Amino acid sequence: MIRFHDTVEKKDNSELLSSTAFQDIKPTGSMSNEEALSFLDGLFSVDSESWDTSSIDEGSLLAEIFGRFEDEFDFDFELDDVIQAVLDRFEASKWEKLTESERIDAISELVAVIGEKLGIVEDPEIQFYDGCDGSCGAFLPCENKIEINRNTLDDPQEVVDTVAHEMRHAYQHQRAELQETWQDTLYKLNFENYISPISLADGKYLFFTDYQDQLVEAEARAFANIFTNKEAA
Repeated sequence: MIRFHDTVEKKDNSELLSSTAFQDIKPTGSMSNEEALSFLDGLFSVDSESWDTSSIDEGSLLAEIFGRFEDEFDFDFELDDVIQAVLDRFEASKWEKLTESERIDAISELVAVIGEKLGIVEDPEIQFYDGCDGSCGAFLPCENKIEINRNTLDDPQEVVDTVAHEMRHAYQHQRAELQETWQDTLYKLNFENYISPISLADGKYLFFTDYQDQLVEAEARAFANIFTNKEAA
């Protein structure tokens, strides 16, 4: 789950991947439409007796996952005094006076308070990398780690955005494993059919729009906007 800087160059691929192109995305990639629907029906019937799956079709499910936008999401999440106290350390005039070690401590604190508020069982470990590809960070679910591009450390707002974004991914993965709600199921299906942008030689990315407009990415950006007061793109 990679987060890119807002200014990263995108490649318009609307003619390459239309909204109807998702009809061939299956849970295993090689299933027929009938097999996929059978699989999904079986998946939704687990611990979901109250759901009426008789009218669910693959197209409707994919519409829930792809073509999503930040302004569609509402969160029951308040920046309480504890979180505000941590965010205060990321104020530009204070941030520039912090040593790298102090900045890392502040990042760890932010991870901890967001994790507690979201109910994340085990906070991800923070690690850093040096990248010049427009990426700001990533969540590695198999290792439960958040990677942060060291080149963004001088921009406290970018760091906050990245941490909040990747912590939302940590939450999404935890919920996808639990499978207790319809939203959990959508997370799981999105991760199973995740679209990653493809880096091109000219520095742009193919399928970037489809990457950023899938459920888990649009929701993670919307969640991060709570912390940075950004308008939904």
